Amino acid sequence: MVGNSQSNSLEKLFLNALPFSYPAEPVTFYFSDHDVENIPLTPLKSEQLLTAEILGLFPSLRLGQVIYTSFTRKLEGFKPLAIDFNNPDNYYLVKRYYNREIKHFFKIRNRITDTTFVNDTQIWLRTKEQPKKAIKHCAYYDRFTLKVSYDVYRKTPLLVISYDNPAKVWKTTVQSLLDTYNGAADDPFSESGPSPLGMLKRVLVHETLNKEENIRRFTITRYDKIRSNEFPGSGVDLKNVFPIVNNELAHYLGFESEEEDNPWEKANRYTKNLPKIEWFVKEFIATDEFRKIMPVGEDFVSVEAGQVDRNSKNLLFAGNRTGVIPRKCLDNGPLKGPDATNIKLMLIAHESQKELALAINKYLHEGYGSFKGLPTYLGIDYTNKKGILFKSDSPFDEIKAALEERLKGSDNSERIIALYLTPISKNTKSYEDRLTYYKVKELLLHHGIELQCVEADKAMQVLNKDKAKNTTYFGFTLQNMAIAINAKLGGTPWRIAVPAKRELVVGVGAFKNTHTGAKYIGSAFSFDNTGSFNSFEYFQQNELDELAGSISTAVRRFRNTIENPSRLIIHYYKDMREEEVQRIEEELNNLDLDIPIYIVTINKTESEDIFVFDRQCDDRMPYSGRFVNLGGCKYLLCNNTRYEGSYSKPESYPFPVKLKIWSPNDPDSLDQQTIQGLIDQVYQFSRIYWKSVSQQNLPVTTKYPEMVAEIAPYFTDQTFLSDNDSNTLWFL
Repeated sequence: MVGNSQSNSLEKLFLNALPFSYPAEPVTFYFSDHDVENIPLTPLKSEQLLTAEILGLFPSLRLGQVIYTSFTRKLEGFKPLAIDFNNPDNYYLVKRYYNREIKHFFKIRNRITDTTFVNDTQIWLRTKEQPKKAIKHCAYYDRFTLKVSYDVYRKTPLLVISYDNPAKVWKTTVQSLLDTYNGAADDPFSESGPSPLGMLKRVLVHETLNKEENIRRFTITRYDKIRSNEFPGSGVDLKNVFPIVNNELAHYLGFESEEEDNPWEKANRYTKNLPKIEWFVKEFIATDEFRKIMPVGEDFVSVEAGQVDRNSKNLLFAGNRTGVIPRKCLDNGPLKGPDATNIKLMLIAHESQKELALAINKYLHEGYGSFKGLPTYLGIDYTNKKGILFKSDSPFDEIKAALEERLKGSDNSERIIALYLTPISKNTKSYEDRLTYYKVKELLLHHGIELQCVEADKAMQVLNKDKAKNTTYFGFTLQNMAIAINAKLGGTPWRIAVPAKRELVVGVGAFKNTHTGAKYIGSAFSFDNTGSFNSFEYFQQNELDELAGSISTAVRRFRNTIENPSRLIIHYYKDMREEEVQRIEEELNNLDLDIPIYIVTINKTESEDIFVFDRQCDDRMPYSGRFVNLGGCKYLLCNNTRYEGSYSKPESYPFPVKLKIWSPNDPDSLDQQTIQGLIDQVYQFSRIYWKSVSQQNLPVTTKYPEMVAEIAPYFTDQTFLSDNDSNTLWFL
């Protein structure tokens, strides 16, 4: 396996996990094939929980029948079975046992407990201090998740303790919320707006168990359960039920999620979360009472880390100059500018935003703060084309008519990039507004015009803050726009500074349409390890044959352009199912291509349940490129901008990325050097994201397909969504 002995001696790395020991001797659990009224039992349904030994207790068990356990509680009629905690076959049953014990430990201490979607235990504690931007009428709760795990690499069970984002509970009861809604309109026949009833997902129930001693029980449940028999004490008084605020309810109540003052200065979750975790461990876990459940150690698990090749972070810019941080290296120009020489910039804006459009146009020409002007980032000059001012809040028809007039008699040598100050955010919750947003984008693409959008309201807010505080943060926005414009026009802002290899890299990402609920997957094909992209496609999630066929097509293109690839590497957004692997292998067999396939599963979100931190660093974030072997072909990769040497302060503080590396057809080839190279490649592909000069912590091989899959359902002409020229990244 990949060694973990390359760490800098000046760093001290730990996982947010406490080691503990299983009982040396087997523990007797008790099982029954029927439920018992008024006695809390744990049902066992999945194959992972129903081991052969348990099934052997009930030889006449029918297919699909549930088995119940009281764990260590001896009950009449229940069958005993000695469970060896050290037997890997019993891992999931042992984990379920510990989860029950942990939940019971906190419940008898009258702490709020919840269960995560993967059945780990979450503890809610009322915050001692309100957040700086606390929302009025909300109670805040710190949430800690306890995950029972096993460190395969170090061969020890672990208790992972993580801190989740605070939960907000509306201090007004559900009853009051509904009364307010029902009384808002004097006339019951009038339109009252959307009802909050459908927005209530989860709630916090307050039950008074002893009025004299003011003993209360707090229970988290789904709102649709509280009037059913599923909730203990059905028929709960809504005067004791409080909404847990979700995004939809927050919007209804008139507030959005808390935002940072400066979106370019990201909060450090290491220094925010770790002190809370350390306090929680000291207060509840590292105690004699809790150690009766599991004998946890005194300190977090110490680890050593491997590191990616030191050259993996290097990027290639204009004049074959290399650098690490794009924002600091682009002043000399891009690696490659657009192929076109007659570039025209067309402004499109609402007439009320004309002054803003003129100001941005000036900054693009002359520069703003650290932004040196668009010609620097294109490597070529450009001129303006007559712009479009519209009056409507739904401007598609106006823009279409004006565009047709502007394009009459156009010079065929013109390459137009439209700068659209949109009044509609692409993140709008309105499906109709979102459709209008993408209809404008598609309209311009039909005319061969690339589009760069700017949200007018956000741009104005940042510029006003800059003016008030004498700052130039809008220059970062202009830099991001400039490199995206370069890429859309066929340029290459920068690439990975590594020699090209004869390998095909495929990325697959996913997106769920919030309006329709449909799930889509997108795929991106790279010709080589330098990040030279070939094409993008998208499919609905169940279209496995189409995905496999598109990979086969990519191999053929590679073969026709260069030669047979030496290997196929797939960056996948989740664990790949066996049937997915089989279809891809079938396609390769049809091509008579015998090459190794390596699959790297890359979680699309940062790892918040388990992460690595550095006690020698004030910021607690490990150096960029460190990776930790978790065993079972799983790794944590620190993909950030804390570099060794004389580099400046990190731009952001992302948690590590979880990777899983395996080969379905050549597992013996996964030696240390191969695994190291595959981790290096994930790290490298995170550095060619041409939508921002800021470092990303996920590779473009999964980020770009997700972006395509997000946009695709709104397009009527699907030719934009496949077989695209690799140098026209219109979706940026």
